[in-house]
Amino acid sequence: MIDDLVSFDNALRVWIATLPTPGWLDTTMLALSAVGRRGSIWLALGIGRAIWRPALAMPLCQLALAIGLAGLTANVIVKPSVARVRPFDAVMDVRVVGERPHTYSFPSGHAATAFAGAFALTRTWRRARRALWTLAILIALSRVYLGVHYPIDVIAGALVGLACGYFAVGGTKAWHRLAEA
Repeated sequence: MIDDLVSFDNALRVWIATLPTPGWLDTTMLALSAVGRRGSIWLALGIGRAIWRPALAMPLCQLALAIGLAGLTANVIVKPSVARVRPFDAVMDVRVVGERPHTYSFPSGHAATAFAGAFALTRTWRRARRALWTLAILIALSRVYLGVHYPIDVIAGALVGLACGYFAVGGTKAWHRLAEA
């Protein structure tokens, strides 16, 4: 079963890699990946919201906690434990746009922090939820597009991020508030 999943994962990565890629898309995906590094875009948005509305100082702390937990879980705990090599290290013909990370592949730290950030921010910024979730998804997808992650790495990172966001903002009560919005 695991072998079938890995085969499907690689086939999906190959299919994505063979899609037509206009030059502007390379630039866009590099930019999305850059703003998603270490959760920086989410922290910047949270700080901006807290400056605009000082009552959001506590949610800013929860946002920082969500992103920190997601990054720690994905990059420090899970990646070394699983030790999955990057696509470009496993297959010679992988197209890589930009730099080649030297860490392991599974799970995606970018996806983890993006989904944790989107989860935490949508708690207090419901009007922007579509834009925030779209940004999180695009940051996560950029990692596969750039050739540095497999699709399952991104899915696993997203799940880590959701779990950390859920924990950081108060669990079930926060989840129900998001569902009602």
